[in-house]
Amino acid sequence: MEGRMDTRLFDVPVPRGEAAVCWLGQAGFWVRDEEGTVFVIDPYLSDCGRRIRGFKRLSAQLFTVDALRPDYYCITHTHFDHFDFDSVPLALASTQCRFAGPASCQAELEKLGVPAARRTLLSAGDSDHYRRLRIEAVLADHGAMAPDAIGVLLYVGRHVIYFSGDTAYHPEWNRRLREKNPDIGCLSMNGAFGNMDAQQAARTAAELGLQTAIPCHFWTFAEHGGDPFAFTERLHCEVPACRPLLMRQGEVWVTGGRGE
Repeated sequence: MEGRMDTRLFDVPVPRGEAAVCWLGQAGFWVRDEEGTVFVIDPYLSDCGRRIRGFKRLSAQLFTVDALRPDYYCITHTHFDHFDFDSVPLALASTQCRFAGPASCQAELEKLGVPAARRTLLSAGDSDHYRRLRIEAVLADHGAMAPDAIGVLLYVGRHVIYFSGDTAYHPEWNRRLREKNPDIGCLSMNGAFGNMDAQQAARTAAELGLQTAIPCHFWTFAEHGGDPFAFTERLHCEVPACRPLLMRQGEVWVTGGRGE
């Protein structure tokens, strides 16, 4: 297990009103605010998908969940690359984090021994507060296999970060979501298994009025596909004012900075 990146997560300074953001791979992200509170969403850190469905992990396993030190662990739905069935028990044993997600995730968390006191139900329309973070669940459309899947808005510092989770393209939803004023979006865009493709994700960034768009949900499994270059090219056409930010797995970006 590679561990050289772990300390960078906590070494990087976070100015007032900003946040440190790390792409964990697939649709997983780690966010730390100026006070050191850590929010993680959909961290896929293991290779449980190989055991569960035969999907071999191709990207590096850079982190263990204890290295991430999460305070708030959010899961958008129960598919193994979002609900990491091997990492949740480790988070339960090694941290005091709160676990949050829709009803289907609550049922799986209970099976894994997560006590009710550490679980928070987050269905579309629900919101939660943790220290200075505000978390709001929004609609996602991931089909009949995940009918209660959610997207998430994270209010951190002066920013509103939208995590699409796994979802199809819905311009009418985007028009309503724009009223929440998200400025950063982490958008699944692999174009398979019911998710937006690169063009649809770029349109979503435009319809939301994002300032920075981070593509995700690609290059973890051969079966998933995804073309981040096509996303950046389409984004330049759809909304030149929105900056595409292509992150390496394990890279830390501080909001308010240019990034790479």
